[in-house]
Amino acid sequence: MLVGIREATVEDARAIATIHVDSWQAAYRGILPETYLANLAVAQRGEAWRKSLIAGRPRVLVAHAHAHSETADAAETILGWVAFGDSRDGDKDHRWGEVETLYIAPAFWRKGIGRRLIDAARHALQSAGYTNVALWVLLDNRRARAFYKRSGLVCDNSSRGVQLGGKWLTEIRYCCALSGT
Repeated sequence: MLVGIREATVEDARAIATIHVDSWQAAYRGILPETYLANLAVAQRGEAWRKSLIAGRPRVLVAHAHAHSETADAAETILGWVAFGDSRDGDKDHRWGEVETLYIAPAFWRKGIGRRLIDAARHALQSAGYTNVALWVLLDNRRARAFYKRSGLVCDNSSRGVQLGGKWLTEIRYCCALSGT
């Protein structure tokens, strides 16, 4: 499968929202309440992503694949996406970028797509003049934490509480320098 990375367009909003919901329902099972996960709506997320894509914030890259076809108009499938931009953390200055979200369609987990997206985001941030990047991940999301560690990010021991689905959870921050990415 040939995977490409490109800037997201407004037309990608529904695919981004579908992956967002599907990923949450798969990754956060046992972490977030089942009723909350079951009630996540692609239409609602799609509209929010459409507005974000129109506004251009955060910046979003998608990983995509084309079906093998002899015709020039082969169908494209969005496999995952990453959203990033300025750091939103009060203790970080203008040199810090942030990966806000990274989601891969569950059927494509552990196929290198997440690594391609995180690397593309880091390269884009470095090209925009950032020297460091941070991201937040749920403490209980062991799969994501292991992925970020394998990707060269290090937990800086910062934590914060976040309420999702009526449940209080802890997020921890991972960081790395962008030199050499």
